[in-house]
Amino acid sequence: MKTYLIKILSVTLLLLLSGCNGSSAKPAKVDRSLPQVSINGSISDMTAIAFEWKPITDPRIEAIIVYRNDPESKTPNKLSEIDAIENTHTTHYLDRKLTPDTIYYYSFALRDTKKSVSLATKKQMVKTRPRLPSVSFFTTSSPMARAVKLIWRPHTDLRVVSYRIEGRVNGQEKWKKVALIKGRLNAEYIHTGLKDNTRYEYRIKAITFDDFASQPSPTIAVLTIALPKPVNSVKATQGKAGFISVSWTDSDKTNKTHYQVYRSKSNSGRYNLVADNVKSSPYKDTISTPGKQYYYKVVGVNKENLIGSLKASQSTVGNTIDAPRGPKNLVAMVENATVQLTWKATDARTVSYIVVKETSKGFMSSETKEFKNIKKTLMIDSSLKPEESYTFYVVAVDKNGIRSAPSNSVNVQIKGKK
Repeated sequence: MKTYLIKILSVTLLLLLSGCNGSSAKPAKVDRSLPQVSINGSISDMTAIAFEWKPITDPRIEAIIVYRNDPESKTPNKLSEIDAIENTHTTHYLDRKLTPDTIYYYSFALRDTKKSVSLATKKQMVKTRPRLPSVSFFTTSSPMARAVKLIWRPHTDLRVVSYRIEGRVNGQEKWKKVALIKGRLNAEYIHTGLKDNTRYEYRIKAITFDDFASQPSPTIAVLTIALPKPVNSVKATQGKAGFISVSWTDSDKTNKTHYQVYRSKSNSGRYNLVADNVKSSPYKDTISTPGKQYYYKVVGVNKENLIGSLKASQSTVGNTIDAPRGPKNLVAMVENATVQLTWKATDARTVSYIVVKETSKGFMSSETKEFKNIKKTLMIDSSLKPEESYTFYVVAVDKNGIRSAPSNSVNVQIKGKK
C-alpha cells in the first residue's frame, strides 16, 4: 500500500510539472530502480526553510530535484520544480525569500544521466515562522514646534539591528519611510521640518540582520503646534512729533510670550522688523523726520519661538506731524553797515524763527551763523563789514522744535568807501 501511494504521488508530480511546461512537454520517465531521497528533517525561519537528507551514493544520479507549491498562486496545492541541485554530494538545501507564517509543501526526487527520475518523496509540510512582533512600546512626546519626538522600547530579539520609522500626513498618504535608525538599543528619533498645525501619523518596524521587517507597531498620531493667532485691532497715531505710537489688543494671549513690530513704506510693500521682544502694547517708534508715513503690522511669538503669520496680520498706517510752512517774502533793506530783514508769516503753528546768515570769506570759504528764538517777523543785523558778501534766509519753528523749509534767500553786500 505504501509503495502504491508513493507511485501515485510521483506520477501526480510529473503530470503537474508537464502541465506547467505546456501541453507539448513530455513527463520525465520514472525509474523505480533509482534510489529515493531520504529526508532527515527540516528547519524553518521567517523567510527561509532548510532541509537535510542522507548522502546520495548512486553513481547514476546527476541532480537532486526540489518541488514546492506556491501558496499565493491560483493553484496553491500544486507542486512544481523550483530547483535542480547538480552537485550530488550536497545534503542540504535552503529555500529563501518565503512569506512568514505560511505553510509550504515540498517533495524531492533524483534525476539520472538518462533524464529519468526517481519516485518522489512524500509531501513535506513546513510552516515559516511568524514575523517578529514590533517593539512593545512606541509613543511620542508632548507636541513640539515643527518637529515630533518619537520614543520606543528597544526590541528584545537579538536579531534586530535597526528600526524603520514610517509616516504619513493626516492619514491620507501612503506610508513612507521617514528614517532608518541603526542599533537595536536606540530608542528615540526627532523628526524635524514639519508643517505647523498638521496631524502626522507614525509606525515603527524592527529590522533584522537579514533585512527582514517585523510587524508594524500600532499607529500613533501627533498634532504639531499651530502658529500664534493674528493680533487684532492694530492702530497707529497720526500727527505726533518725533514718533509714531503703535498699539493693539490681543484676544488670544494664551501662548504668546512677546510681540514683534514690522514697518513698511507702503501697505503692500516689504515689512521689515523694527522691534522684537515687545512685551505689551503700545510700541513707540521714534522718527525724527517730520511728515513721515509708515504702515505697521504686529505679530505674536509663542514659547516655542514660533512667529505668527505676517501675511495674515492686520496692517495700520501712522504718520508724524508735518513741518510748519516756511516764511515767505523775505526782504532786506541795507543802510551803512546795517541790514533790516522782514518777512511774512505763513503758519499759525510757528512759535519762533531762525535767521540764517552765511558770510562769504573768499573762494571756497564761508561762515554760517544762526539767530534763534526770534519772535517777530523782523530782525536787524548791524555787524556787516565792507567788501563782504552775505546771504540770509529764515525758517519757522513750531512748539516741537520742528523747522520749516527755508524762505527765499536774499544777498547783501556792503561796499567800502572810495
